[in-house]
Amino acid sequence: MSALLLGACSHAVRETVLSQPPQVTPPVEPPVPVLHRTYTEGEVLKYKLTLDYSETGEDDSSASASAVATVKKRGDSVFYEAWQWTGRKKNGADIKLPAESLDFRQLLSLDPGFKLSIQDLSKIYPLIEPVTDTLTFYADLQLAMRKGLALTVGEHLFIEHGLPNSWAGGPTAVGRDCVDFDLTLTDINAADNTATLRALHLPPAAGCGAAPVPWLQKPVSDTANNWYQVRKEGKSIYIASAAKETFDDEIKIGLADGHIVSATQFNLLTGEKRTCLDEKLAMCGAPGRFSIVRKLLLAPEAE
Repeated sequence: MSALLLGACSHAVRETVLSQPPQVTPPVEPPVPVLHRTYTEGEVLKYKLTLDYSETGEDDSSASASAVATVKKRGDSVFYEAWQWTGRKKNGADIKLPAESLDFRQLLSLDPGFKLSIQDLSKIYPLIEPVTDTLTFYADLQLAMRKGLALTVGEHLFIEHGLPNSWAGGPTAVGRDCVDFDLTLTDINAADNTATLRALHLPPAAGCGAAPVPWLQKPVSDTANNWYQVRKEGKSIYIASAAKETFDDEIKIGLADGHIVSATQFNLLTGEKRTCLDEKLAMCGAPGRFSIVRKLLLAPEAE
């Protein structure tokens, strides 16, 4: 009797197992591609950076600089680009670059393992603008790559940064700004195999640290001041300025390897400045309002 009952139970179990539907493994979603740079050692890139500049009360001006960037690899397999600035013009006229400027190599990289920094600018005064402007584009894109910004139109990141960036050197005794980053992937163009990153640089809520002198701390716009400059002109004339500064950068990226195809920038400053007769900025005239507009284009250098 027990054997018959056990056999019946075993038969029922087999029927139950056979009647269950087969397990279906759900499909694995492929990972969303992200912005990245694939370097090839020895690769050479040639760029031209142009600047259109306007400032209240001053004549408009234009400038350009040409550079050759060579991809190199460190011993730890981190790639970087060594930029040699080969030519400089202002308002169409050539500027003769001194030996220190021609021998200088700006080190840039989109490799997340490479720490971008402002190099010593004290001996390359003619190159301060193109060096710092190009660094801005690389800082934007490397930040997006380090944060893993997905290659999806509308993908957005806001990064509180707020640390000072300096361009002091030559007659500029103090030159610094602080920004936060607002990054958005705005376009993917299948026809030319590119993506576009928009990077806004915005004033941090805390401003940019202590002003060079207390009277420069007072906000000159609707945010805390995030830009300061003290520039010597002549033997004993100092122009001390504070401003609100914003950037609107657009960077076109080649999807095949992640290199910068081209980039534009609209840089706006609105602020106040005073003319001072001493280094301590104690003997100064009345404040005057000013605005500065800088428009940049980084593009491949025509052969």
